Amino acid sequence: MQRRLFVRRLGVATAALLLAPLHALANWNRRAFESPAIDAALTEAFGRSDTITALEIELKLPTTAHLGELVPVMVLTHLPKVSRLALLVHENPRPLAALFELGPNTLPELAARIRLSQSSEVSVVVESDGQLFRNSQPVQIVLSGCGPGNDNDEAAS
Repeated sequence: MQRRLFVRRLGVATAALLLAPLHALANWNRRAFESPAIDAALTEAFGRSDTITALEIELKLPTTAHLGELVPVMVLTHLPKVSRLALLVHENPRPLAALFELGPNTLPELAARIRLSQSSEVSVVVESDGQLFRNSQPVQIVLSGCGPGNDNDEAAS
């Protein structure tokens, strides 16, 4: 009887330990992602919205993309002590596309695919040593990536 009780408690403890990381991953910054303006999204994500243009941030994405649904983006920076990185699409209804928190020994290099509702400027904002740095690049979209009017018939006209 004692062995069954021990095994049952061990199973409950194991399940609790396995589910704990999922609960931690579910904590995301909803207000930043739902902000309709870039400054509001940056304020929610970083606590402020003042940025400095930095050429040390390398932003690679196509200048023209056929579909706005999957636009590849690559970011690389050599700025020191990078703690957070955000991707913003200026003309999207909700401009914050991605927000990454990086550990102290993480190489600040990433690749992602983002959705653009229309041709827009795409920015990356990097928090490095307590300051916010930004680099941007415009992208021309042939077919929209979200919202109404994403039918092929409308795109052909």
